[in-house]
This record gives sequence, structure tokens and C-alpha cells, in this order.
Amino acid sequence: MAEIDALPFPFAFKHEAMALVVIDMQRDFAEPGGFGASLGNDVGRVVAIVPTVKRLIEGFRAAGLPVIHTMECHRSDLSD
Repeated sequence: MAEIDALPFPFAFKHEAMALVVIDMQRDFAEPGGFGASLGNDVGRVVAIVPTVKRLIEGFRAAGLPVIHTMECHRSDLSD
């Protein structure tokens, strides 16, 4: 059992009940000319977090903990 000193109260959890959820880690958000850049976003900020996310994924897998990836997708005309 571990505890995080959080507000409004400490949060206790069991390590074996943990999972890492990686949301929308898509190249299209990080590459020049991709969707993220087309919105005027600084894709360098996205690229900068990739090594940290990679280490988190490796650490969770090494500990035998689940890693869940999600990806938001749309039709090319964004009608959905």
C-alpha cells in the first residue's frame, strides 16, 4: 500500500491495482506538417515528453503492470 499526499486528503492505493493510460500519443500531433502543427501548436513541446512517456511505459511493463493505449480517431471530414 502506498499513499500520495494529495488535497483535499491523502490518496492511498495498492501498486497491483495501478495501470498506466497513455492517451493520444500519435505522430500526427508531433510531426511538422501534422494535425498538431496545422493548428499552430508548438510540436516541439509534444516531442519533448516522448522520452518520459517511453520510460513510464517501460517501467510499468517491467513491473508487470498494465499499459493501456487510447487513440482518438475521426473521419477525414471530421463529420463524426
